[in-house]
Amino acid sequence: MMKVRLEGPRVVVRSTIEDDAARVLAYFDRNRKHLEPWEPDHDATFYTEPYWRERLRGYDDDRGRGTGERMCIVEHHADDVLVGLISLMAVMRRAPVWNARVGYSLDQTKEGRGLMSEALGLVIRYAFDDLNLKRLLAGYVPQNSRSARVLERAGFVKEGYHREYLFVGGKWEDHVETSLINREWKLTSSE
Repeated sequence: MMKVRLEGPRVVVRSTIEDDAARVLAYFDRNRKHLEPWEPDHDATFYTEPYWRERLRGYDDDRGRGTGERMCIVEHHADDVLVGLISLMAVMRRAPVWNARVGYSLDQTKEGRGLMSEALGLVIRYAFDDLNLKRLLAGYVPQNSRSARVLERAGFVKEGYHREYLFVGGKWEDHVETSLINREWKLTSSE
């Protein structure tokens, strides 16, 4: 996969790069409490720049293999501050499966403004139009009503319920599984 830059009316969604280490660290540091219920426990190294430089290099490797795309969300007027992160993970583009899993988080000060809905819409178009994926999967902890609404507005449909699926926020949490189908999908000669 090539590096991505997707522009909407208010946000830009772009591939992470190694130089984003300080910005990603600042994002997670200022949102520690906000993201704690939805994230796995992190050790102290998670909140260091060397950790993020190494992890971002790993994201470049995933992009190079075509298995994942990690992206930053920034507002047009402040492109040096991350307002969120969004990812396509476990990307598969070969018979019989053409799908990926979507994950995202948003800065606590930016919630309720439609920024994640805009960013997710950009990523959906990229996944369906550019990557030619048939299906996107996304899940959320049942208590995360904001995430449920973002996915519902984007057209994701509930498909299942996984009991004690993820260890996040220091405990096992259930997970609601959703999907979005690309009704325009066509097999191309390059696949």
